[in-house]
Amino acid sequence: MTPRRDWQPAATVLDALGSMGRAGAEAGVRLDLVRAIGLRRLWQRRQQESPAERLGPDATYERIWRAAARDLGAEFVDLSDGFFEIRRGEKRTRMWQHWVMVDDLATMQVALQKPLVHRMLEAAGLPVPEHVAFKAGDLAPALACLEQADGPFVVKAVGASGGSSITSGIRTRAQLRRARLRARRLADDLLMERQVAGDNYRFLFLEGQLLDVIRRHPPTVTGDGEADIVDLIARENRDRVDAAPAGRAQLLKIDLEAVFTLQAAGLTLASVPPAGIRVPVKTVVSQNGPQGNESVRGAVSEALIRDAALAARVTGVRLAGIDLITPDVAVGLAEAGGAVLEVNSPPGLHYHYQIRNPDDGLAVATPILHQLLAGEPAFPPIDLRG
Repeated sequence: MTPRRDWQPAATVLDALGSMGRAGAEAGVRLDLVRAIGLRRLWQRRQQESPAERLGPDATYERIWRAAARDLGAEFVDLSDGFFEIRRGEKRTRMWQHWVMVDDLATMQVALQKPLVHRMLEAAGLPVPEHVAFKAGDLAPALACLEQADGPFVVKAVGASGGSSITSGIRTRAQLRRARLRARRLADDLLMERQVAGDNYRFLFLEGQLLDVIRRHPPTVTGDGEADIVDLIARENRDRVDAAPAGRAQLLKIDLEAVFTLQAAGLTLASVPPAGIRVPVKTVVSQNGPQGNESVRGAVSEALIRDAALAARVTGVRLAGIDLITPDVAVGLAEAGGAVLEVNSPPGLHYHYQIRNPDDGLAVATPILHQLLAGEPAFPPIDLRG
């Protein structure tokens, strides 16, 4: 099966839907996905995702914070709905999932403004991807960048987090229009960046001190010579659900990002990879599984650590997840040709637990909780158990 061509009537319909606000953009994304992979494949995707969605709340962060409280001899109180309170003597702190009482709201909002963060990092001498900010209703700046520089490029929504708006592998005007529509569901302010070669790393800092470094590989499936990529994705998702505590897992979803990644490799969702061949199905790493994350603290140069620490410092983020790409962790970013991608506040902590080499990892919630309990109590104790 060859990739479907973009034809003008379809592009006109998608643009019209995109002009109708976020609801229209959502409808356009669904229509585009049906056109790209077919209604039957889309139904298969929905059937794969439904069982995991019926499993109830994810208890990942409850387990993480309970363990941290136990490590420090503190009392853990479940306030319900993902809210927790941890007490030790007169000291107490609260958290909601990975949101903790470290950085203020203004700082966290700054971290979400990707063009602003890029300017701050560049002013500090840190390399960032070549980029252009543009409005969802005006593609001209992005089109000019696409025509003047070699791709591929990435489009993402400004102010969004978690990778849900990101589409990589953009090389053509048609791909840019489709990626714009996908990002427009979340924001009208968009950013296009040139993709940087290398591996993706997450550096976790607390008050300027490095806690952990993980390498995050793009999600892949492994061929068996018989199943097509849609079926291999379904198998991967079943394995993730079976292996995850309480059946909760990050699912690998079929979307435009997957379609473009496969197209770049000359593949489609109907391709049948040979037995033993690993096929990257996305470039964005947010949907990889535990086998795609690994702790690498001992292999990272001091120069690269200084670069990552500077990114946290210039943005003012005290608990920071610094995402960067580099082809060589033995040298600094500029020497390696790498770049800082994002400064995350608050950063997801589960990535540091869901790794393929847990014996080499660090229970990062414990030092974070220690810092939180070191301050004065911010509010009186409340006993919810009576």
